[in-house]
Amino acid sequence: MGDLPRFRDLTAPSRFTFVRHGESEANQRGEIQGHSDSPLSATGRDHARAAGRWLSGTGVELVFTSPLARSHETARILAETAGAPAPIVLDELKELDTGVYSGRNLSENREMDPKAFSQFRIHSWDAVSGAESRESLMRRAQVVWDRLVGEANDSHRHIVCVTHGGMLQWLIKATLGGSEHRWMPIFGMANCGISTFQVESTSLGVEEELPPNTGFVGTWKQINLVPY
Repeated sequence: MGDLPRFRDLTAPSRFTFVRHGESEANQRGEIQGHSDSPLSATGRDHARAAGRWLSGTGVELVFTSPLARSHETARILAETAGAPAPIVLDELKELDTGVYSGRNLSENREMDPKAFSQFRIHSWDAVSGAESRESLMRRAQVVWDRLVGEANDSHRHIVCVTHGGMLQWLIKATLGGSEHRWMPIFGMANCGISTFQVESTSLGVEEELPPNTGFVGTWKQINLVPY
């Protein structure tokens, strides 16, 4: 099992909410996007407003977003609707690089190279030329969590991150331990699906040496709540 994020360093109970971006125009076409960019559709903007309404009154103190347009626009609309601070770009929240599969749907990729697609079904993105490895994705997830724990300890107790369906898998996986997760997604993620992790340290004031992955209690209160 790999080391979990340093939740035992938290100085107070904290809430982290993750929101997938609203529907993009490429989502409407069924395209795999990866690092390619696509604006929100009109429906996607409605999704963002619905997520903002759901978060209104929950005490959001900080909003981070992926730099990609579909996420950044979602975050801006969500923050305005929720009465939260303007979003801050965090590069590590961007979607995974989907390599040569970008810009096409799964059926097109299957038809283009059935053998390669079979390997993709077994090994996930590790088998796709030019795609991001699971080691890279887990490292990025850990960077995000390190930033979030630091911000929580700077008195931001409810932090929202707007990101992507693929990256969300790894942000969740990072809290479960282990680095051998291969296939994804293991959790369904609707456009503007909301997932919330609440966590607190149990090691404050404890002087003994603690083994890894102890000293906190964390709970995914919800995964992929659809607010519309």
